Amino acid sequence: MRALDDYSPADWLTAVPLTHRLRRLRNLLVDRIYRRRRAPGQEELVAHLSGREVLAFTVAFNMPEAVALLDAAMARHLPGTPLVVCDNSSRPEARAAIAALCAARGLAYCPLPPSPYHGARNGSRSHAVALNWILANLIRPAAPRVFALLDHDLIPLAPTDLSAQVARQPCYGMVRTASTGSAWYLWPGYSVFDYAAVKDLPLDFGTDTPLTLDTGGQNWSVLYRGLDRAALAWAETRTVYVTDPETGTDEPHLLADSWLHAGGAGHGWRDRALAHVRQAFEADPDGLLARLRASAGHRRSAAGVRT
Repeated sequence: MRALDDYSPADWLTAVPLTHRLRRLRNLLVDRIYRRRRAPGQEELVAHLSGREVLAFTVAFNMPEAVALLDAAMARHLPGTPLVVCDNSSRPEARAAIAALCAARGLAYCPLPPSPYHGARNGSRSHAVALNWILANLIRPAAPRVFALLDHDLIPLAPTDLSAQVARQPCYGMVRTASTGSAWYLWPGYSVFDYAAVKDLPLDFGTDTPLTLDTGGQNWSVLYRGLDRAALAWAETRTVYVTDPETGTDEPHLLADSWLHAGGAGHGWRDRALAHVRQAFEADPDGLLARLRASAGHRRSAAGVRT
C-alpha cells in the first residue's frame, strides 16, 4: 500500500486514501473466506505432494491445450519436477477437459473452489485468490523445499534447475516494476521460492493497485522491499517472434530465460498464437529456443519485410 504521506492534497480531498484502504480490507476479507473453502481430494493431494524436493504449480484457466503443452514441455526438459495443475477455470466443460487430461497423463490435479471473481476485469484478482488458496492449502501443508509458480501458457524450452535458481537467494523470477515509484515484484507466472526462506512470511499474491502492481504485488511490502535487488540474480527477458504459418507474419512473445510465454496473455490472438507455438515446439522441441533467440533482434511484417 502507498504510505499516507505519498498522497497529494487533492487525493485527500477526494478521499482516495480511504478508498484504497477500504478496497484492501475488502480484498483481505474475500481472500480469507475463499482460503477456508475446501477442494475435492484436497487432503489426498497434500499427502501425495508432501516430502517432495521441488514442486511446480500452475493455475489453469479454460485452456486445456495450454496445460497439455506445458506438460509436454516439462516432461521433456524438467522430467523430475512434478507439475501440479490447479484448475481455476470458469467454464465447466474446460474443467472437465483439464481433469480428464491430468488423469490421462498422471498429473496432480486440484479443482479449485469456484472463484469469487468473474469477468475479464477481475482476472488479476481471480488469479490472486487462487494463488493464495494454493499457498495456504497445498504449499504450506506439503512444505516442498522449493516451489515454483508457472503460468499455464509458459513452457520451458531447455532444461532448468529450479533449485539452483534459489540456492543463494530466497526467490527468483521475472521482475516487474511499478509504473511510478520504486516498488517491484516477481511475476507469479514465472517465480521460484526457497520455502524455508519464505515460510514464516505472510505472503500475499494479491494486487496492489495504489502502487500500480499487478498479481503478486502485495509481496512488495512482505518480501521484496527487504531484498537488495541489485545484488541478486533475476530472469533475463526479451521479445521473440514465432511465425504465423498461414500469413508469414511474426507474432511477438515473451521469453524469460528459456521459458516461452506461449499464449501471450495480453494478446487478442491468444488461441491462435498458442497453436502456432505448439506447432513450432512439436516440429523442433530442442532447437526452438536457439531460433527464438535469433529472432529477438528483428521481425517480419505482414509484407514479409524484416524490420
